[in-house]
Amino acid sequence: MYNQSISNRPSTTNEALPENAYLSRTSTNTTQHDEEDFYDAVEPTPLPKLQMFIICTILISEPLTSTILLPFIYFMLKDFHLSDDEKEIGTYAGWITSIFFLAQFCTALLWGKYSDRHGRRPVLLTGLIGNSISACSFGLSKSLWWAVGTRAFCGILNGNGGVARSMVAEITDETNRAKAFSLFGFCWGIGMIGNNCFQLGGYLCNPVEHFPWLFGGNAFLKEFPYFLPCFVSSLGSLVGFCLGYFYLEESNAAVIARKRREADGERQALLHSTGSDDTTYTAAEEAEGLKHEQPKISSITKTTYVTILAYAIFAFHAMVFDEVLPLYFSAPRYAGGLGTDSQELAKALSIAGIQQLYCQFVLYPKINKYMPTLPMARLALFLFFPVYVAFPELSTLQSWLNAGTAVSSTTAQLWLFRLAYMSLLFVRYFASCLAFTSMMILVNNSADSLILGTVNGVLQSCLALVRALGKCCNSFLCRKRHAVSTFKRLLT
Repeated sequence: MYNQSISNRPSTTNEALPENAYLSRTSTNTTQHDEEDFYDAVEPTPLPKLQMFIICTILISEPLTSTILLPFIYFMLKDFHLSDDEKEIGTYAGWITSIFFLAQFCTALLWGKYSDRHGRRPVLLTGLIGNSISACSFGLSKSLWWAVGTRAFCGILNGNGGVARSMVAEITDETNRAKAFSLFGFCWGIGMIGNNCFQLGGYLCNPVEHFPWLFGGNAFLKEFPYFLPCFVSSLGSLVGFCLGYFYLEESNAAVIARKRREADGERQALLHSTGSDDTTYTAAEEAEGLKHEQPKISSITKTTYVTILAYAIFAFHAMVFDEVLPLYFSAPRYAGGLGTDSQELAKALSIAGIQQLYCQFVLYPKINKYMPTLPMARLALFLFFPVYVAFPELSTLQSWLNAGTAVSSTTAQLWLFRLAYMSLLFVRYFASCLAFTSMMILVNNSADSLILGTVNGVLQSCLALVRALGKCCNSFLCRKRHAVSTFKRLLT
């Protein structure tokens, strides 16, 4: 089993290398070529397939549960009869989507510290069952406060993101870590694409009206029209919980060693009570156990904090971009938008999502064989700049093409415009793949193995905070867009 081989993997303790050595597999110029030759020569360690499959199930269930409400949240809030003002309903929707991240911000660090002391497995199982219960409870919402409370409950119990990163770091080594962490983006993309393509939330809500031949006589679903999509999304977490309960193994070396010492102590007590002289729990093992004592949070290095900060900044601007992109595509042209319909954007995001899956699972591990992790993260930073500068100019390109001075064919104009924005989206999603996967690896490589859960808890708290701030920025930009559109309409 993979737990028995943890000690045979390359060491990542803070005593082994200088502080900045964790940010790349090549820490100094004098050893760079030797280390690159070493990694090229060593055959990658096979990933523990069953454990990675369970972790993938956990990761896929996360976006499925968290985004299932988006297609019907507007209609649910209208059914609450809170207000007839569209902007006020949008504000309430912002509360519901943001409260999850705010609750996660408050508890992610606690779950990380708990996983350092008591193991990754119980935290992951708690998050999965909490996901399932909160999703079903959200489907029973008949008031705003119930909806907000169930989303907060889900955020409080959900520390799976950071703990899953810790587990992946513990069951991998330097030869296969890039491929393993690529699964994070791959699984998240699968969950998002499945939800966006099939629109489960919109398809399954109000089943009494949509499927009268099947649910026409169901009084429960008539009373709670949004329960069915929430229940279906909770099944992913429930399946993950069942698989994890029976097959997921603990990966925290400190917890494994402590349980082994406790078992040896019980066995020795039984041996002494029967008068046996067999002694296996020696002073050397006691000293080994002391090595696994939990260090304080002050053990987190400056390098780790800087890496977490960089990760949070990447996540913030990516979150804002993802929130603004639908507004930019759907905003009318007189307001500076592209004026496209929702299907155009859906097709573009689906194609870009498939490209991102390829980059995550195939392209990133291959590039990482020739380029260290830290330079890959720096490359992503430089790729973002031209995309963010060029994207607002798409409206100018669209106006120039529509003028017909260069291209007179309407079909050619449309495809040239599509080629322009798809090229930018391809570069942007490729940069996101490089950035987020590299940042995950850098954070875990920079942390002492004894506080890996705490470090990832800090990271998860920061990510939750910037995601909540990203939602707030989106609400602010929505109000600004509405104001600018009204002003320009009055001028014309």
